[in-house]
Amino acid sequence: MTGSMYAAIAGLQTHMQKMNVIGNNIANANTYGFKPGVTSFTESMYTSSKASTAGGAQYGGTNAAQIGYGSKIGSIDLNFAQGTYAATGTNSHLYLDGNGFFLVGPKPSNIQGINDDGTTEEITGYYEPDPDNLTLTRVGNFWLDGDGYLVTPDGNCVYGFMPQGTDQITEGAGSNIMTDAEGNVVWNTCLQPIRLPLAAPKGDGTGIKENGAMYPVLDDQGATNQLEYPQNGGEDVNINKTVPASAVNLSVGQNGVITAVIDGGDPITVGVIAVGSVINPNGLTKLSNGYYQGGNNAGDMTVGTCTGVLGDAYLNNMPADTATSDLAIGKGGTTKIIAGGLESSKTDIAVEFADLITAQRGFQANTKIITVTDEMLSDLVSMKR
Repeated sequence: MTGSMYAAIAGLQTHMQKMNVIGNNIANANTYGFKPGVTSFTESMYTSSKASTAGGAQYGGTNAAQIGYGSKIGSIDLNFAQGTYAATGTNSHLYLDGNGFFLVGPKPSNIQGINDDGTTEEITGYYEPDPDNLTLTRVGNFWLDGDGYLVTPDGNCVYGFMPQGTDQITEGAGSNIMTDAEGNVVWNTCLQPIRLPLAAPKGDGTGIKENGAMYPVLDDQGATNQLEYPQNGGEDVNINKTVPASAVNLSVGQNGVITAVIDGGDPITVGVIAVGSVINPNGLTKLSNGYYQGGNNAGDMTVGTCTGVLGDAYLNNMPADTATSDLAIGKGGTTKIIAGGLESSKTDIAVEFADLITAQRGFQANTKIITVTDEMLSDLVSMKR
């Protein structure tokens, strides 16, 4: 008889967990980019009071007699169907029309430089970012911070690919973007935080280099030079502090390419937004603020752009020479970026209210089982009186 009480208690627990999911879904009905949870129940364990038997010459076969012990949560999946476009009127707000995620995270590790006065200063942007620190999001609520970085509301940088030659610009002039023989923009293939090109003040031409890589600096005539820093160490190198250029009419195309007018000059290409993809989105771990983190069952994470494959970029520490271009999403333009709006919550209030009623009725029915079982046990105990 106590088995019914155990089953009802299990039923209470599962229905309460479903109520928790429903409550979270409704609470985020107006949260941009929210993906509601979908709760699935499954049966709990069974005991057999009689085993099944096969039929014989004289009698037919018999079925097993089994008694269950309630229900349990089978899974809580996320509904990754795309939400509708909600216009905000802000050019830096981005909506992903299709599969994929934006990649956001902290700035790359810094290197130490020496100023002209002998003081040290951290210079950002010269190390490749740690892929383990990048998270995924569908919420394109971005803007430019005071240093020219495209960032999220909590300060994480938006990652993408930068055109080669946009590290610095001379004030009043366009950026020296590199192009190939056909005139196409040449992109850096490693992920970088999207940032406006830097407008450097005129200086003595000194700059910085780390681990044998050349970095562009401006001389006192505004010309670009290369400065080498020995890979095995050496004397400190003086640098000129740079400041971000001001941007006017920042715009993002459907291919994710960001263009801006810098300091009243001609429009230049700032960068292209990276779009990440995993095989199983429900294998991701959901974090706060609309972020997701890679999980063991999500599959390998690949990175591409809405323009198609950009080199052999790959997020999970896979060497560029062994990465496969076929894995990058957006090939053929299946995913687009629409500026000026965000993705609405996928919560359907009507569906949630219907689930709320069924969960409430299921919970009430299980409490009734406990009440009736308790009365039956009381009757059983009173038999000896």
